[in-house]
Amino acid sequence: MHLELIISLSTEASLMGFRRFVARRGRCSTIYCDNGTNFVGAATLLHGLEWNKIIRLGAANAIDWKFNPPTAAWWGDCWERLIRIMKDLLKRVLGQAQLLYEEMLTILCDCEALMNYRHVTYVSESEQLVPISPSSHSYKISKNGVHRI
Repeated sequence: MHLELIISLSTEASLMGFRRFVARRGRCSTIYCDNGTNFVGAATLLHGLEWNKIIRLGAANAIDWKFNPPTAAWWGDCWERLIRIMKDLLKRVLGQAQLLYEEMLTILCDCEALMNYRHVTYVSESEQLVPISPSSHSYKISKNGVHRI
């Protein structure tokens, strides 16, 4: 899971957030998302790029955008459940607080770390159980949760 704080729901702000995502995590080949107008606008703009030229220059491959049907939110049940968990976590952390941009960004990063280090299952190799988390495949960090400074 990746959380990106953007200042508005405009296509331009979504694209800048997407560029930050790609810069940190790398370009993905498929993006699954709901049918929000900001995502649809970003996908339309990205589809309008000259991908052959970009590929020739060695920059990237085209991205396949897959949208939920507008009236079928249950199609994204896998990620919608993660969003619900994140919203509940943020409600517990924030309460009614009003934060500055930097404070909110920091809390989002902490919540993202908690979500990505949650144990999904265990792998049994020999007699020791090793917890598997979403971050097991993304990061080389073996600790769980938010790191103390």
